[in-house]
Order: sequence, then C-alpha cells, then structure tokens
Amino acid sequence: MKKRRLIIALLVSCVLLCCAAQAVTLRISVTDKQTDDALADASIYVDGDYMGRTASDGTYSYVHSGKRDLNLKVVRNGYRTWVDYVDYDETRVQVDMVREDETLTFELYDAGTLKPVVGAVVRVEGADYSDSEVTGSSGSVNFPVKAGESYNVEIRASGYYDLSKTVQMENSERIVQYWLFSNDLLAIQVRDAGTSAPLKDAEVYIDNVRAGVTDADGRLPLHLERANRYSFRVTAPDYQPYQESRYLEEDDVLLTVALSKSAYPVSITAFDETTKPVEAAEVYLNGTLKGKTSQYGRFMLSEIHAGTYKILVRAPGYQDWSETRQISGQGEDIVAKLGYERASVTIRAKDPVQNTVGNAVIVIDGQVVGVTDSQGCFNTALVTNKVYAVTAACDGYRNISVDADIPLGTTEFTVPLVMERESNLWLLVAGVGVVAAALLAGVMVVRRRRAGKNKGKSRGRDSL
Repeated sequence: MKKRRLIIALLVSCVLLCCAAQAVTLRISVTDKQTDDALADASIYVDGDYMGRTASDGTYSYVHSGKRDLNLKVVRNGYRTWVDYVDYDETRVQVDMVREDETLTFELYDAGTLKPVVGAVVRVEGADYSDSEVTGSSGSVNFPVKAGESYNVEIRASGYYDLSKTVQMENSERIVQYWLFSNDLLAIQVRDAGTSAPLKDAEVYIDNVRAGVTDADGRLPLHLERANRYSFRVTAPDYQPYQESRYLEEDDVLLTVALSKSAYPVSITAFDETTKPVEAAEVYLNGTLKGKTSQYGRFMLSEIHAGTYKILVRAPGYQDWSETRQISGQGEDIVAKLGYERASVTIRAKDPVQNTVGNAVIVIDGQVVGVTDSQGCFNTALVTNKVYAVTAACDGYRNISVDADIPLGTTEFTVPLVMERESNLWLLVAGVGVVAAALLAGVMVVRRRRAGKNKGKSRGRDSL
C-alpha cells in the first residue's frame, strides 16, 4: 500500500514538472529608438488581445504556454505602431519605437501692417533633420517633423530683421506664429511733458514733409533707412513745437518726444452790478488763490499753460463768481460780474401802540410780494447795496410807504412799519350833526315853555 502511494506521488510530480517546463515568461522591453529611453505606458497586445501596459522602466512580463509563436503588437501615443512575431521559446524581446511624423506649421506676419510675409525663408534643423522652405501668399509653410523633438528655426526675409527661435514638438501637430519687424521701422511716441499722457493727433514732419499724425496711444510708425540723418518736427495744438535733427543708428527703433504746453496771458476784471470796478476781489485758479484785483478791478496772470481751469472771484458783500474756461490759442480777457450779496430782510408792521398788524399786503418796488403773518412779519431775501420802496396796506389802516436802504455786506435787516388806524369822518360829522340837532331841539323846547309861561302872566294882569 505504501509503495502504491509513493508511485502515485512520483507520477503527479512528473506531470507538474512537465507542465512547469512548458510555461514560458516573455520579458518585453520598450524603448525610444533614437534616445534609447525607456517608454512607460506602452500598450501590449498578443494575438490581437490587449494584455496591459509597460511599467515605468518600460518593461512588461507575459507568461504563455510556449507551444506556439506569438503575434506581438506595441502601441504608444506619438510613435509608430510596432508589430512582429516572437518565437514560442523566446524569453526576451527588445521593442524599439520610432517616433511618428507630425506637421510643424509656421505663419509669419508683418508687425506693422499685420499682413502675411511672402517669400520668407524658413530653415528648420534638428537631430538628423534639416530642411528649408519659402512662405507663399498666405505667409505660411509646413515641415514634417518627429513628435517630441526640439528644433532650431532660422527665419530670413528681405526688409526684415532675422529671427531665431527654438520649437519643441509635442505629440500632435503644431502651428507657430511670429511677427517679423521691418528693419527700417521707427516708431515715434509723443507724450505730454508734464503728465506723460500720450498725445493723439500730434502732427509729425520728416525733413519738412508731413509723415502723419499720432494715434490714441500717441504713436506713429515710420519707415526710415538707418545710417542717415533726418530732421524731425512735431506739433500739436496748445503745445510748443518740437524740432530736432537726428542721425539714426542701426539699433534705433523708438523716438520719444515730450511736448510742453504753451503758456498764455490771462486778465480778469471784476465789476459789480452797476459796472463799477470791485477792488481787492480774490482770484482763485483751480482752488488756489492767485492774488487780488487792483483799484480798477483788474488782475493779470502772465503765463497760464493751455488747459481747462475753474476760475473763482470772491469779494466781501458780493456773491461768488465762478466759471470754467478752456485756455488755448491766445490770451484771455475774462470779465467777472459780481452780484451783490443778498440779505435776510424782515418787514414788521405794528400800530402806534405796538399792536401787530396781520394780513397787511407788502409791496416792494411796485410788486406785491406777500402778506404779514399773525405776528405782523413778512420775511424775504433782497440784494444789498440798494434802496427799496416798501409799502404796506391793510383794511382799517392807512397805507404806509418807506424807503429801505440795505447796506452792502448786510446779512440781516429789519424794516419797521407803523400803521395808523383809519377814522370815518362822515360818521363823526353825522354824530356831531345829531348832537347839534338834539341840542337845538332842546333849546327850542325850553324857549317854547318859557314863552307859554310869559303869556299866562300877561293874561292875568289884563284881567286884573
């Protein structure tokens, strides 16, 4: 029994050893053919079936029965697909991947006109690669190159500066665009000397010939040959002209011009409402006190740079005068008419015993302006340095008129009005008449009574 078990165990071991002897492990190593660098993430296919990807060291191990040859395919982005048969008993295979060709396109444009550059020679060089092409009407040219490679580019075109660049190809097509700068291009930049702000529409003259005007950025491109001397002149409204004779070197590309603003005389004359000069009126320019007017109401500013200014004239007793002026082209004679300052005026109506008179109609210089309140007051604002005719009228009172002289510079003023009560003469006359009639009637009655008594006495005497 023991011998039988031993024989069976030996037979099983032989079978296992035979199976183990037939299994084969194939180690696949994937590298870049040109650089010999290991390629990770390469996809492995055996007999059309996907098996896996190479590790970071570019290897992949595949175990098979070893009974037949293998159809091996390796695929990686940016490389040509590798396909071949591997013998059934092979344990190692080296796969050298060849990079796939990609299209490198160059597009060239004139930096000044933005138009394509025709006839430019483009030369591309890399490892085991060198080629030259000429740009056509579209300013572009194509090169078939290897993905992942680095290439040196040289660009030459008549009338333009040479250009050298380095281009790194990825694993896809690439379009590269470049500006080409004319080798006779000169830009003029015109700015304000005080603020450095760009000046638009400044006129540029080259050798007394108008070359053009600057744009919104104060720039004007010019095409001038180098190694020559030119006369430059730049003008702009309200700026002092710029003039210079200059020799242009090969590396001159930008000429900066700073224009200073022109200065003009400005006179300011201050008058009041009667056209009388206002002396010692303060003159302000953009909030800064510049001085005071003379006895003739005049003040001079000798040199004011062209620009926009806020002018303020101020004097005691007068309303402020202000105006925004554009100083340009020539001197300015500015007239400031100062209105008199207004005063708060209270018109107060009372009777002779100081009782307030309400609802009195107030008339100033012939114009009805309002009525007094319950306190006998009416408030209004009147220009100072003037005499006003003030009249008040109210039922039961006599009209009253006064002249109110409000001095210059007064802020508050009161006009007192004393209104006499009106008496009815006809009632007085009628009353006097009634009293007189009553008195006369009484006198007549008395006289008649006396006369009657006297007659009685006379009859008595006659009878005696």
